[in-house]
Amino acid sequence: MAVNVMDRQRSDAGPAEAEVGARVVTAIDVGTTKVCTIVGRISAAGRVDVMAHSSVPCDGLRKGNVYDVLATAEAVRTSIGNVREATGLDITSAYVGITGSHVSFRNQREQLDSIGDCCVITADDLVNGNKPGAAPREPGRKPLHSLTMDYILDGESGIRNPTGMHSRNVKVDTHVVTAGAPYVNKLTAAIEAAGITVDGLVLEPLASGIAILDSDEKNAGALVVDIGGGTTDVVGFRNGRIQYTGVIPVGGYQFTNDIAYTFNTAYSVAEEVKLEHANTEIPTGRGDRPIALPLLGADGEVDIRPMDVCRLTRERALELIRMVAMKVSESGMAGSSTTTIVLSGGASNLPGLADLMQRRLNMPVRQGMPGGKWTVPDELKHPSYSTGFGILLWGASQTKRPSVNGSSKHVVAPERRGLFSRMASGIKNMSRIAIFAGRKGGN
Repeated sequence: MAVNVMDRQRSDAGPAEAEVGARVVTAIDVGTTKVCTIVGRISAAGRVDVMAHSSVPCDGLRKGNVYDVLATAEAVRTSIGNVREATGLDITSAYVGITGSHVSFRNQREQLDSIGDCCVITADDLVNGNKPGAAPREPGRKPLHSLTMDYILDGESGIRNPTGMHSRNVKVDTHVVTAGAPYVNKLTAAIEAAGITVDGLVLEPLASGIAILDSDEKNAGALVVDIGGGTTDVVGFRNGRIQYTGVIPVGGYQFTNDIAYTFNTAYSVAEEVKLEHANTEIPTGRGDRPIALPLLGADGEVDIRPMDVCRLTRERALELIRMVAMKVSESGMAGSSTTTIVLSGGASNLPGLADLMQRRLNMPVRQGMPGGKWTVPDELKHPSYSTGFGILLWGASQTKRPSVNGSSKHVVAPERRGLFSRMASGIKNMSRIAIFAGRKGGN
């Protein structure tokens, strides 16, 4: 368990009132192996200061999906309790990350019918128009995001922001992300069982992209490959906008499980061996000391060589890289000389993985983590915190607009568009962003 408090952010006026107009946002990354909670203070100018964070083990998910609501709720409750104690805040709601093989996307084009007088397009027209991306509901699925890609005016495409232009024939291309309703319901049930209201669900690879990509990479073309405990999430950006979303059902768990199954040892032991000895490059074996592994369910040990661990690791890494290659092809970004793959997630730390992927895919590959233009505490400058910090940035860009039934819908309000464009340049100038919390019993 890890709990950290940024004491420099606190003041005698209290953590939430240290700055006029500041507000507090909480982000929860519910992963296959851990729950990470990050609390940040958002200034009136849009500065994000991390106040505290807590990471605790979680055994309630498989491949990114909740299978044990009670175990997941307990991990969330513990993590939230840690940051409550650290900050003195009564945290009751949070933005929550979501992933899993049930997530899917489509790119679609729609007509905007509501354009103002004199055919001059205003920012309000784009927000209040024909609800781009709000296609008819799909049975068994719930909408997560509707992200603007480009506008088309009088047949001319590739327009990022048509505000101030003259036209009544305005269309918009949107990237619509949906999730399986049963998976959404179980995740929100676990969060609510921990006493937390879901402010909004955030696609995890999108959050990672916000945290680790710069605007040049998003414009030239970038694929975030977020290798978590249970899944590998992929999101593609091009021309500054999101273009592609995909999920691979392989993550760090599979690397560890290969060791545990092959050598008949406990998963916890295999995890230690992976962290200590795994590499995608196979050593010669000369001078290697044998590793003594306790046998599962029996007395005695078995001696293995580090090179045997590396063989297993390399084979699983090659399988993952083949799946990533398929996603690159699906994204339409294969063959581009400017596209970069940026690795994130805790399992991306596997020694040799970035080099092996670069050689196999013949594309630039680098590892990403929170930092760059963001002021990030040293403890969070690690690939495993990319998603959690990205969720915090997403939440910082949102504001609540009450709906007629008393619930709240999360949109980018006109007065905060400037903030959001600075925080997430790859998805700036959106006409509409909607995140649906997916509460139990809802559609």
